[in-house]
Amino acid sequence: MKTNGQLLDEKLTKLMRDGEIPYQANRRAVQSFDIFLDNKAGKRELIVMIEGIDVLISDLEDLSNVSEKVDMQLRNSIR
Repeated sequence: MKTNGQLLDEKLTKLMRDGEIPYQANRRAVQSFDIFLDNKAGKRELIVMIEGIDVLISDLEDLSNVSEKVDMQLRNSIR
């Protein structure tokens, strides 16, 4: 069984790792559009970025759910 700290740490680590995906895809899209003038590659990277943002939102929701459970457990242990 994992501790509350381990659960939160795992969720935060996943959030940070998954947040890198849309960030890097956005950088590649900008390079494709502005530097290489390659609209096709730029559009592909934008799709990756949007999908990555969707994953990031799911991770944020998951972190919120875990945080609420941890909060509830702590409140119950104090009572």
